[in-house]
Amino acid sequence: MKKEHLVIIGNGMATGRLLSEITALDADRYAITVFDQEPHGSYNRIMLSPVLAEEMTAKEIVIHPTAWFARNNITLHTDDPVISIDRDHQCVTSLRGEVAYYDKLVIATGSEPALPAAARDCELEGILSFRNMRDVKRIKEQANTSEHALVIGGGLLGLEAAYGLRKQGIEVTVLHRGEWLLNRQLDEAAGKLLQAELESRGIHVLLDKEALAFKGDSHISSVLLSDGSELQVQQVVIAIGIVPHAELAEAAGLDCQRGVHVNNRMQTSDPLIYALGECCQYGDDTFGLVAPIWDQVQVLGNVLCDDGSHRFAVNPTATKLKISGIDLYSAGEYLDSDDTDAVVFKDRFNGTYKKLLFRKDRMVGAVMYGDVQDGNWYFDLIQEQQTIRAIRPHIIFGRAFCEKKSADAGTETERTTIAAAS
Repeated sequence: MKKEHLVIIGNGMATGRLLSEITALDADRYAITVFDQEPHGSYNRIMLSPVLAEEMTAKEIVIHPTAWFARNNITLHTDDPVISIDRDHQCVTSLRGEVAYYDKLVIATGSEPALPAAARDCELEGILSFRNMRDVKRIKEQANTSEHALVIGGGLLGLEAAYGLRKQGIEVTVLHRGEWLLNRQLDEAAGKLLQAELESRGIHVLLDKEALAFKGDSHISSVLLSDGSELQVQQVVIAIGIVPHAELAEAAGLDCQRGVHVNNRMQTSDPLIYALGECCQYGDDTFGLVAPIWDQVQVLGNVLCDDGSHRFAVNPTATKLKISGIDLYSAGEYLDSDDTDAVVFKDRFNGTYKKLLFRKDRMVGAVMYGDVQDGNWYFDLIQEQQTIRAIRPHIIFGRAFCEKKSADAGTETERTTIAAAS
């Protein structure tokens, strides 16, 4: 039987996971061609931070080396991005002139770093992003000749970049326009604890400020800040978010807004074309965290190779920070609101903090710093949305304490609630 032609544009984490899914479900169904704008096989992008910090090597984060594609009879075009999609003739054309025809097409073009206004037309050397293996190499090379680096962005990626740079032995300042670090994942109390820990490691933090201008002759030498001060630096790393790569899809006439619009089967406005990962948009949501992208992969793998019964939905996500020795965990809602109740536990001596949010006896959020061992349990309770009334008086003390209280009281309702998230 003649195989269907499946073409995939992009070879990032989403594609790597999708190919693993396809080869596991139905390895012989498709003749697969992958176009990669980078010069090597797919790798785990979320582990770039440990590579920058020299806690892992580039080789250790590879998902599928080029030899894997050959073993699985998958055609891989490296360092050759697709430049056009011809929907009428069902083919794509690459920068080098390769033409590949498809029965089904997957767009997994990822994203590019968002830039502050001051950096968009700036051509000074030493201003870098932190998105791929090439960026890691450039950041490390630049650090060799820098005394002071500025990281713009106090989110997950920015803080991980700051930690990696500090490990290179240079002075590091984090510039964040929010009132506290990780203000999209943590409340203020946890954000301040995180700041104190980073500052104890020699990372300076500037909050509620922005970069207005970059100065220098040919290389960055200083940054003008919104409070009028000027910071002398030899390197700037920007990590303020991402912009989905939807240009290719938009040029092909697919429905796009911020990203490529997909339905709950990851299908675009063209029924033969699917989109996946950071480039796509479902409803009003775009995606930068790995958990929803893995959900997308599972759905698309089922659609392409199985009964097509799976459907994508946006679920609560959990957040962790990849900095050695810093334990924090956030899941679901993290800020108090008029219709939620909060229970807070603080241990200033041990530097731990925990806040649980409830709405009508159902847990809707958790923020933890220092003691995160019950994070996954709380996350399961948030996802399950079962009533926790029976264990609510002592749930803040964790699962083990709840189990002990349940055993002591012999309460079947409590045991059932605890077990529900197992």
